[in-house]
Amino acid sequence: MPRVAIKKKDYKVLDLKGWIQGQMKIHGINQKQLGDALGISQPRVSDMLSVPEKSEDRTLKKMDVFTYGDLLTLFELFDTPDEEKIRLLTL
Repeated sequence: MPRVAIKKKDYKVLDLKGWIQGQMKIHGINQKQLGDALGISQPRVSDMLSVPEKSEDRTLKKMDVFTYGDLLTLFELFDTPDEEKIRLLTL
């Protein structure tokens, strides 16, 4: 199903979670290490990275769990270039 403009924010949140998981693989970081960097537990990291099934309530409130501070920490941890930061932070 094609992406529609009305759900742009939902798609950006899903893309962010995929980007984080990809960066974890590239840098060899597991959920425990990511949780330590963010100051949270591994089960909470797992919950934050999970994507609700289509049958579940896919409201943005349940999907958008990363704060601006979390993102800044992740950008530093992954040594993210400025262009990538701008792409991820703009809606």
